[in-house]
Amino acid sequence: MKTIKHLLTSALLVTSVASFAQTTTVIINSDSTVSTTRHRRTIDRITSDFSIYLGINNFGGSLPVGYDFRPIGSRFVALSWQHRIPLSVKGATKLRLITGPEVAWNNFMFEGRNTLVDRNNQLNIEQADVDLRKSKLVMAQLNLPVMINVAFRSGITLGVGAYAGIRLDSYTKVKPEGGSALRTHGSYNLNPVRWGLTTELGFRGSSKLFFRYEPTSPFRAGQGPDASVWAVGVKL
Repeated sequence: MKTIKHLLTSALLVTSVASFAQTTTVIINSDSTVSTTRHRRTIDRITSDFSIYLGINNFGGSLPVGYDFRPIGSRFVALSWQHRIPLSVKGATKLRLITGPEVAWNNFMFEGRNTLVDRNNQLNIEQADVDLRKSKLVMAQLNLPVMINVAFRSGITLGVGAYAGIRLDSYTKVKPEGGSALRTHGSYNLNPVRWGLTTELGFRGSSKLFFRYEPTSPFRAGQGPDASVWAVGVKL
């Protein structure tokens, strides 16, 4: 009996959705024949998707000696779960609000033998005794972006907004040539909360270009470089 009730309930839900999505118009012709015409309704609803951000990042502004980074090695990665909320989708230009949580990683790869060391709550750039294959600072953060997205008749889409987030983890990773990598976790005088501005540009459903900019330093005032952060790349 429970199985039959479950099937009947499912059938009722499917029928209700179908009837809401389309209407039937009955037309009585002059020759007394009857014809029907079905009209489908467009239902504006909240949709969700998963996106990956891949790009490069770096610090901006005046930096102390030693804060030299490899352009290609300094990468930005983010995993995003976004919700698209329709605001105005009736005309040729469609307007949506896009938001949802994301986890983002800023990787800053140092040049040469430079390493970042936290000694007694003071950040220092020190030279390693051996050649390094990798020396970087990694910042992991949980963000909440909020963007207004405009889709034009031409197919071009433009998103503009901002984001804020909290620090999840931060560490340095040093790997000598021919040796094992060493991770050292710590706060590295980083602010627990960061914020920035973001914009995205795309065409129809293809991948988008993105640019992010944080005007304030990720480090606490007086305890690290007073520098902005930027990232640019592709949203997949």
